[in-house]
Amino acid sequence: MFDFHFGTRDEIIKNDEEFVLFTKRMLPRWINGIPDSECLALYRILKVNNLKKTALIETGCGASSIALVFHAILNDCKVVSWDTNPSKGSFLKSVINEAICKPLNANINDYWEFIAFDSTNNHLGIAVLSEMKIKPTLGFFDSLHTLDHLIAEINAYSDCASDIFYVVLDDANYTNKEENFSYINMLRTKLKLPSIEQPISNVCKPYHEEIQQFLSEKFKKVERIENDFEKLMTDDIYFDYFQSDWKQMIKKGMAKKTKDRFVSFKIEK
Repeated sequence: MFDFHFGTRDEIIKNDEEFVLFTKRMLPRWINGIPDSECLALYRILKVNNLKKTALIETGCGASSIALVFHAILNDCKVVSWDTNPSKGSFLKSVINEAICKPLNANINDYWEFIAFDSTNNHLGIAVLSEMKIKPTLGFFDSLHTLDHLIAEINAYSDCASDIFYVVLDDANYTNKEENFSYINMLRTKLKLPSIEQPISNVCKPYHEEIQQFLSEKFKKVERIENDFEKLMTDDIYFDYFQSDWKQMIKKGMAKKTKDRFVSFKIEK
């Protein structure tokens, strides 16, 4: 179903970025939540920083899983993903198996571990990496979209991460502290219920500012590193293809076309 022919293994490796988007664009909208530009910017962070023979994690899986697992196969890495929806993991496994693993002659189980549970749980969340003897080098965070949850994830990740590690944030411009009222109101609209006004106490600084401050207080060196999202976003057909949906997301405060949507940091312990 997803084993459309792109080319030989050598052709895939030579045209790797094109292949990432080729595979991503097979995904239906419900699991294709990040723009092509963000997916490609994430993939370039992995390449530019030469992340090989290491572990990568993500919270909230989808199109980002395509970029992470593809990179893992080419560079002998291990990806561990958390999502509370087990159907997403099963669906992505079928896509990755057919579209990526088959032409690359790879076993998905050697490169990807999907955990259908809360990423902040002490027994099955990110903290379990210590028990698994895994020291991740990069974490991509795109799950509940509240500051409290994000800090809990990054705190658990940084405790078991390598001495030099990377934090990459989706929707880093969000300002929800305890609850994601944008998402709540989107679902209330579907139920034909009125929107709830967000209390001032739930508003924080944009995540990229809060997280940079949190990391700076904990580690000796924190650097916000440049990525290609802003440049790639300019010509991203994703925004045109999903224009109607994107308009509603902007209206509900769930999305915004800004360079601060996708932010990356390099940290030294």
